[in-house]
Amino acid sequence: MGSIVFGAIMPHPPILVPEIGKGRIKEAEQSSRGLEEVARRINNSAPDTIIVITPHGEVGQASIPVYTGHVFEGNFGLFGAAKPVLSFKGDPELALAIIKDCDLATSCSETLLDHGALVPLYFPAAAGFKKQVLPVAIAFKPLAKLFEFGRSMAKTIARLNRNVAIIASSDMSHRLTQDAPGGYSPRGKVFDEKLVELVKNYNVKGILQFDPALADEAGQDALWSIAILLGALDGMSVKHEVLSYEGPFGVGYMVASFEPQ
Repeated sequence: MGSIVFGAIMPHPPILVPEIGKGRIKEAEQSSRGLEEVARRINNSAPDTIIVITPHGEVGQASIPVYTGHVFEGNFGLFGAAKPVLSFKGDPELALAIIKDCDLATSCSETLLDHGALVPLYFPAAAGFKKQVLPVAIAFKPLAKLFEFGRSMAKTIARLNRNVAIIASSDMSHRLTQDAPGGYSPRGKVFDEKLVELVKNYNVKGILQFDPALADEAGQDALWSIAILLGALDGMSVKHEVLSYEGPFGVGYMVASFEPQ
């Protein structure tokens, strides 16, 4: 029977891709090392498919877009690097089964990957991953609904006998410094510290009940994808670890791993 073989929280700043960040990656060395380590762990878990949950791209309102393509590709041309071009095989069989099994899911025909998917996928690909990927976008729904979608997705994965790694692509507060992309808010640091602590303690209830006003003030795009990941892991015994956290460019980056036992 298939199962979730690994879960990860990975940030998605293009500056952490070596061809883009170049010398500036030294300013985010903890995140760079964390991403390389979690990519190694993903590959060691030998997934048939990586599901990457992106808060960018074809974001939904009423339903969660599940990408049904046979091939996906993209590059970082918008960020000054036309190369590398990343290309992945899709998993349309799993995608269509998830859509069939869950009323909250809807089909998405997009094949161009946004940076919310590309940045996390860059690292396992660089470490040698060559199998299938399945992008899933978020929807602006209550976290409890997204958690239930994750649970439904795990049941479908088991039914189709897939071994799957799930990446929750997640940047945290965008308001940590005066020159941050979202402007400055002292609440940004409060949000990040609280979420890191909840993840360290694997406090699922605390994450699902996170103060929405604080999350909004922080300018985050982490909670939606993390809620889906936690739903997929629900009921499993999980070894969890926060590998790194920092906010060198005004945005919080957390790298965490979840290894079902």
